[in-house]
Amino acid sequence: MNNKAFIIILLTIIIPKTFAQVAEDSLKYIPVNNQINFLSTRFNKQLNTYFLNTGFLYNKRINKFLFNLSENYNSTFTRSIERSTRDEHVFKLSGSYTLNQKLRIGAAVINKIYSDSRKIEINQASSSNATIFGVINPFKQIIISPFLGYSNNRQIGESNNGLLYGAEAYINNLRLSNFNIISKLKFKNEDIFPRKNTQRFYNFSVINNFNENVANYINIKYLQDRKDFYFTADSITAKQFGIVNNIQSRIETSNLLQDKLRYDKLFNIFSMNLEGNVNWRSIDRNTKYHSLLILSPSIFDTKIDELKVALVSSIKYHSKIFTGTFRFSHSERDEKHLTKNLKGARDILYEERSKLESRKNNNSVRNEASLFGIINFSKSDILGFSFYQNKLTYNTPSINNYDDRDVLLSIIRLRYTKIISPFFDIFINTQGTYNHLVYIYSEKSSNNNVNRILSLEAGGNYHGSFVKSSNKFEVAANYTVYDFEALTPDFRSYSFRQYTATDSTSIKISNDFSFIHFGYIKLSEQGDLKWASFSTRPTRYLQEIFSIPKFQINYYNILFSLGLRYYSLITYNFNGLKKVVSSSYKSIAPLSEITYSITNKLNINFYGWYEFITMRNGIHKQQANLTLQMNWNF
Repeated sequence: MNNKAFIIILLTIIIPKTFAQVAEDSLKYIPVNNQINFLSTRFNKQLNTYFLNTGFLYNKRINKFLFNLSENYNSTFTRSIERSTRDEHVFKLSGSYTLNQKLRIGAAVINKIYSDSRKIEINQASSSNATIFGVINPFKQIIISPFLGYSNNRQIGESNNGLLYGAEAYINNLRLSNFNIISKLKFKNEDIFPRKNTQRFYNFSVINNFNENVANYINIKYLQDRKDFYFTADSITAKQFGIVNNIQSRIETSNLLQDKLRYDKLFNIFSMNLEGNVNWRSIDRNTKYHSLLILSPSIFDTKIDELKVALVSSIKYHSKIFTGTFRFSHSERDEKHLTKNLKGARDILYEERSKLESRKNNNSVRNEASLFGIINFSKSDILGFSFYQNKLTYNTPSINNYDDRDVLLSIIRLRYTKIISPFFDIFINTQGTYNHLVYIYSEKSSNNNVNRILSLEAGGNYHGSFVKSSNKFEVAANYTVYDFEALTPDFRSYSFRQYTATDSTSIKISNDFSFIHFGYIKLSEQGDLKWASFSTRPTRYLQEIFSIPKFQINYYNILFSLGLRYYSLITYNFNGLKKVVSSSYKSIAPLSEITYSITNKLNINFYGWYEFITMRNGIHKQQANLTLQMNWNF
């Protein structure tokens, strides 16, 4: 047996059985892809919400030293009746030294902070760890990285410390005969007594190219993530065990088996894809301290088991006149909610909790079929069409659950494009949607309804030397009809109709000076519907207008824009057939934009407007909105 074959067997057979698990599909100590140095920051203020995001990544190699630094910070501040602030910060610093072509050693520091001013279960958390690691290259395509360190983890006032250790491995495009192998593995333990966090991840992919037109792709994936977190203990448990916070472990495990077959140039006009996959997943919750003095079903832990099987096939036809794709998929999913028994607990409480959990059990079958095609009648006449059909059957085994339902969804679309000249084309587009929801049991059958959506859109695009303009006009109608509205007066069939006109135009006045406009008008009407006679009684009318005209100047790498932002929304109620104003909102705002860019290296953008707002009953207010963003790739 040669060395490469031995390593493959080691990573694909022995390691999965030894470690058994991982949670995230990313390697921390093995850089799989070359990363670009960048600095990015974005500040946004909309209404009463302020958002700041900053990201930084820097990699530097000096002879045998490799230096990595990354930082990501997110902050959201909401100013309302009750002000709230949420901050997330992740900082990573690592350095390594290359001893030889097969070995590199290094150290890394990672710090994470989460803070939320709201009174939620976990509103303060942080973790810091320092590790030493090695990167071993036994062969060119294979990398192994063991690591060892110390971790500090803090949640809602509880601080825990302990060892952090594990290993990563990566196989990058290893070729054995006609097989191309890619694999990732991660094993990580964080022993911060009395808690323990673990990550397990294994992904093994094999591509077998029989020839240039036929290939088979096999993927095996295993993921597991265990997180132990504190939550405030109830008074009885706290007194019995002398604790302030209890501990719950959440272990999520997922397995995937997938096989894809690709067949190109079938009879020189078809290409075909076949795929099958099986995915089974579980979510296991375990609470450390249980008090049998609590006479409630809530003392029991639970587990969720899910199994999903899917088959997908598609076939594509291509010729000079017609290109089309047909796709069909069938999937089945089964979900079970289980109650875990507790020694010494009362059987009647266990049976009650089991009954409550079993009501959540469900299984579903989904069939999907779609057809998409483009017909080129000529170089200037193009017809596109698509059809989508979806059937969902959702069942709940419990006799106390009445959510069993069937859902049928059909969507058909036609689009005709006429290219009149190299500068001008027109189009007409129509779409229809039919959705039928049927609850099987009478307890929920009052929700049974049919939803129909019809739309017709037409427009054109002009692309000249000095003028570019895209305009479209759309009318849409949405009708929802309840099956038993005569028996349930709380459910009334309704209609929603809307007319929309949209304009996007730019006029080049000179090489560096242009005028740009974007805007739309929407007129909407809601009403009660009688489908049998196809008559409506309007109940609400909305008029919405949005427009941004602006002048733009180009000066070397700087773009200046100055304009006006106008937004108006008026709602009407009906007194008989007469419209009566219910509310109004009008905003007029001068706006400006400055953008500085150098190809893909540096981009700085400032965009803001200051609103003068007028509402009904003479209410006036002023408000600033601002977006400031910088991206620097270096």
